[in-house]
Amino acid sequence: MSATQSSSRARTYALYTGTPRQVACEAVAAVQPDAPLIPAPAQHAQLLLESEVFYWVLNTQRHFFEYPFGIRYVQPTSEGVRLHLESNASLDSLLRGLLPCRSPMRVGRDEIYGLNGVRICARTDRGIELRRLGQPTRIQLTGPSRRAFQKAEAALAQQIQSNGGEACWLAGDTWTPYEKQWDTERQPLIYEKIWRDAAWLPSGLLRRLGLLHTVAVPRSSPATSRAWGSGGFCSLSTIPRQPCAAPSWCRP
Repeated sequence: MSATQSSSRARTYALYTGTPRQVACEAVAAVQPDAPLIPAPAQHAQLLLESEVFYWVLNTQRHFFEYPFGIRYVQPTSEGVRLHLESNASLDSLLRGLLPCRSPMRVGRDEIYGLNGVRICARTDRGIELRRLGQPTRIQLTGPSRRAFQKAEAALAQQIQSNGGEACWLAGDTWTPYEKQWDTERQPLIYEKIWRDAAWLPSGLLRRLGLLHTVAVPRSSPATSRAWGSGGFCSLSTIPRQPCAAPSWCRP
């Protein structure tokens, strides 16, 4: 592959993922010329987990951020995906959406919020790695510092427990009874047939999060704050409506 082709592919990779130029060049150098620039998850369980992650990203990252949903860039591989968070604020809100907890309800039984059965399986100097119990899955979160993750996690656990809930991710390598019941009753989103059939779409969007810089403009106003409850949202540009299928989405 010529230097011009490599440079062009690096620019495309950076556009799709939001990665810095050097990171994009290194990623492109490791990809075979005939392989897609953005790999699809090798395991179906990983694809489903990523689709859930994107769902919770949409539901929790409603504040105004410099980058799409407070995520500076993503690094997708066939085994998993790494999300680089822009700030402590985006870290705090994202952990509230991803880490599973049992939340007491005023009416009816308690509910599980977050990624049911997900645990922190590793910690690094600047982040954590999440996996779902018993499944070959991998979601890495990288942020400002290890201390920022520790502080955000501790504050979230304390808030949940003070409200009468349960921080399920602290149970270690076992399911909590309520998580197990929630899964047995097929309550999580991934058990819905429509969601499973279309899971490639939110997974693909998560792996191409940098593209949102090109199709959306962040806006915020008092009116939208009252309407949306949190202040920030994205206004999508008008694009042609064309049918799309999973195989075509997997490239580049």
